[in-house]
Amino acid sequence: MSRRVKEDGVVGSFAHLDELLAAVKGERPDGVVVRDVFTPVPVEGVDEHLAPSPSPVPFFTFIGGLAGMIGGFALGIGTALIWNIVVGGKPVASHVPFVVIAFEGLILLGAIFTFLGIMVSARLPYRKFPGPAHQPQFTEDRFGVWLGCGADEVDAAREYLEGHGAESVLPIGEGGQG
Repeated sequence: MSRRVKEDGVVGSFAHLDELLAAVKGERPDGVVVRDVFTPVPVEGVDEHLAPSPSPVPFFTFIGGLAGMIGGFALGIGTALIWNIVVGGKPVASHVPFVVIAFEGLILLGAIFTFLGIMVSARLPYRKFPGPAHQPQFTEDRFGVWLGCGADEVDAAREYLEGHGAESVLPIGEGGQG
């Protein structure tokens, strides 16, 4: 069972960098977004025009840190209540001595959950990239742009890329090669 792209789209191939930059920076039709750009060399100024999705990693870090802090306090206070050692009339479950344990738990579980969040958001272990199929010309001498759009905007996206000088435009998604 292969993973499919959740939306339709097109991939345009360009021979020159100027044409690619014009297509990425130009006014696109409604419902068409730049999902990714494929280049054989690093290109400055393209990242600002991509449609990034929000990263879930900070949420993973927050949940891990919160769980570690609660777990650290629970460990310290629970141990103090089980091994009840009263010294000089001080309270058994005072929070001050357990702040260090809670901080250590916060850092430890925050780091572990951050690593797991990175693995989840990067879709590791790698199985199949959810975008267009690999095209070797993008690593040799051609530039490519992946425009994501709904099924009804595919023709408008194709015309947009061809109007900016695309050599070839391939559909991806449910009806294409993706």
